[in-house]
This record gives sequence, C-alpha cells and structure tokens, in this order.
Amino acid sequence: MASVIGLVVLGSLLPDSGDKSKGSSSASGGSASSAAPSGGSQNKGGKPADPTPASYKGINLTANYQLMLADNPPRPGTGGNAGVLYNHGDLYFYLDTLFGDTKVGTNNGKLVVLNNSQKGSLETCRAETRYTEKIGLDQLTDGSEICVLSDAGHIAVATYRGKSGANDPSNYITLDLTIWRNAEEPKKKS
Repeated sequence: MASVIGLVVLGSLLPDSGDKSKGSSSASGGSASSAAPSGGSQNKGGKPADPTPASYKGINLTANYQLMLADNPPRPGTGGNAGVLYNHGDLYFYLDTLFGDTKVGTNNGKLVVLNNSQKGSLETCRAETRYTEKIGLDQLTDGSEICVLSDAGHIAVATYRGKSGANDPSNYITLDLTIWRNAEEPKKKS
C-alpha cells in the first residue's frame, strides 16, 4: 500500500503528457504554423536588438598604422612584419613617401564613402553597397564619413577630421569613430 501511495505521489510530480497537452499543442501548433510562413513578426521578434554604439573622438592614425574595431578603445597598431597593406586591419592609413600615395583602406572588410546628403548611421551602412577597399585621401574633406564593415561583424562610421600639417614631425590623419560591435554575423573564412 505504501508503495502504491509513493507511485501516485511520484506520478503527480511528473509532467502531464495526457490528452490536455495534446489538445493545446495542436491548437497552438496550428496558429504557430500559420504565422511562420509570413515571416513578419516572428522574425523581428527573434532578431537580437542592435548593439549600442561606442564613440571615440580625435583618434590620430599615424601613417602605415591600422585600427581594429574590436579594440576598446581602438588604438593604432603597426600590422606586424607584413605592414598594413598586407595585414588584416579593419581600417588603415597608408602613406608611400616615394610616390606620394596616401589612402585609407581595409584588408578585413569593405568601405563606403557616404555622399554629403547621407547621415552616417548603422542603418545607412547596412543599406549601402558602393563598396571599395581603398579610398584616396584626396577624395576626403573635413567631415567626410566612411562606413567600415569588418568581416568580424563590426560596423563603424569613421568621420575624417583632417591630416597633419606640413611642419608636423609625423604624418597622421584624425578620425572620429562610432562603432557598433557585433552588428552582423561574422563572415566565414574560406
């Protein structure tokens, strides 16, 4: 008798798999399957919220140095033995003193120079498709905005603030950065 009471108590603690749940499953299954094909609210509800942007003002990026958007705060790095043209920097500033070639570029994603009428934002950078990997410094003026879309999934707006003066002992450009880290899925490496 005690074993029967123990089985009844134990049975009441187990999840109910009776007819009640089958009825509610089929009812909810019907409404869920009718909502799934439309893709509307279910996809939006399941998508993670956009990341909060981080802003950095007045970053001096020395010639032949690069920035990685994952770094907090982003600090210029040399790119190692390969140099910035052959490394994996998200954004670099290159100066060839022999030929006078100056440009900003990326080896780890895509760049888009925004038109003057466009406002640099996460939405704008996601929507733009006029991709390039290099931009001549002569194409930028104070306030020019560049979308940086890294293969690691980070998106940034780099605002060009100018370059060092002729009498400055080093060559650099000044940027303001707004970064949305992990804004996209990282690209698969092939």
